[in-house]
Amino acid sequence: MDVDEVPLSGGRITQGVVRVADTVRRPPQPNSELVRVLLAHLAALHLEIAPRYLGTDQQGREMFSYLAGDVPVELDASFSDATLTIAAQLIRRFHDATADTALASGQEVVCHNDLSPCNFVFRSGKPVAMIDFDNAAPGTRLHDLGYAVFLWLNLGTDGPDAAEQARRIEIFCDAYGTAPGTGIINAIETAVAANIQRLRADERLTDVEWWQAQLDWIEQHRQLLATG
Repeated sequence: MDVDEVPLSGGRITQGVVRVADTVRRPPQPNSELVRVLLAHLAALHLEIAPRYLGTDQQGREMFSYLAGDVPVELDASFSDATLTIAAQLIRRFHDATADTALASGQEVVCHNDLSPCNFVFRSGKPVAMIDFDNAAPGTRLHDLGYAVFLWLNLGTDGPDAAEQARRIEIFCDAYGTAPGTGIINAIETAVAANIQRLRADERLTDVEWWQAQLDWIEQHRQLLATG
């Protein structure tokens, strides 16, 4: 490793990601071509909500602009209403930028597919940009939003009670511009169930137990979560 390379910590960092001066270097990923075009599209719209793709270095690593700020290490159930509102509005800007474009390949939008607080850059305690587009792919707004609500609210056994979470779901949905209700709860459950299937396939059984507990909690409280 060159002396100027600094391994990045915080968030959920892909192995091999380093900072070099004002750039981030990382090994190419399976969807690298889509990500490159996606980031170029956002840059062309002058949307400063994601890194910019800067080409490849001599080692064949992808280079991106470094976004100064803080990245949470873990999920947090204590985000303020104002922070949740900003996050939802940021997600809406991202989705709107990809709607009705060739990038969406006939789908509604391009989904990030891991809109965790751990994949957002914060400045002065507020989310300002998204990072880590490893799972980006065409899809629906509701699919992406459902998983985002689950992650941002830390929905389940580790977060606030169901009544408070119902209130927070409404705040997040209102800020995004969609109605809370059974549709978003169904999307949350679908996203969590899909993650459980992936973990089972990888034989990560300890993780499966935690995720299943969250799904059970959501299903137990789904009526209150959907109606407030």
